[in-house]
Amino acid sequence: MNSESTRSSRRSQSSASRSKSQITRFIPNLTQLQSATKQLPDAELWPEDTCLCPIDANGKRQTIEFTRKQIKRGKERPYRWIYKGKVLIRNRDIPEDS
Repeated sequence: MNSESTRSSRRSQSSASRSKSQITRFIPNLTQLQSATKQLPDAELWPEDTCLCPIDANGKRQTIEFTRKQIKRGKERPYRWIYKGKVLIRNRDIPEDS
């Protein structure tokens, strides 16, 4: 393989991975995550292990996925919703000291 075709191959792989990462790169901020939690059903009654909550993020429809998990709470083992992604915390999300 010559250097020109190697560069071309790298460029196409790079642009392919870049367009794929743009699709999956959404990181919600705290407000968006709180908005999604308002849509969650009762974890004790939900029959599936995941719940997808659509939100509006800057004019685009995004989805936040929550996982249903049993936790140990004393003698009980209730189900709770867990968010396993990343959260973007902006300066305005942090409360100021009074």
